[in-house]
Amino acid sequence: MTRTAQQTFWSDQALARAREVAGDGRTIAVVNDFPDGEQCSWCDCSIEAVVGDADGHHCTGCPQPAGSVLRVHNGTQVRRDIPVCEAHRDDAVVFVFRVLGASR
Repeated sequence: MTRTAQQTFWSDQALARAREVAGDGRTIAVVNDFPDGEQCSWCDCSIEAVVGDADGHHCTGCPQPAGSVLRVHNGTQVRRDIPVCEAHRDDAVVFVFRVLGASR
């Protein structure tokens, strides 16, 4: 799936605003962006499997196509992109704020 010109414009505007607001180093900005053919990256494995086999755990993620890509800005130069299907989007947003919000 290729983005339309309008989707690219909206994405560029939202990403620029997210970088701006997150630039203060205290704010986390998450842009729910249009996907570009990615697969959902959410891991549904149990926490026991992930923690119990941390070095050997290799999840292939959810097999569904991504319905959106969460583009996470937290005031650093690194943007984190998390492709997720519609079923996992809310879980991913909560996860991002728990992990990055705890460091604030």
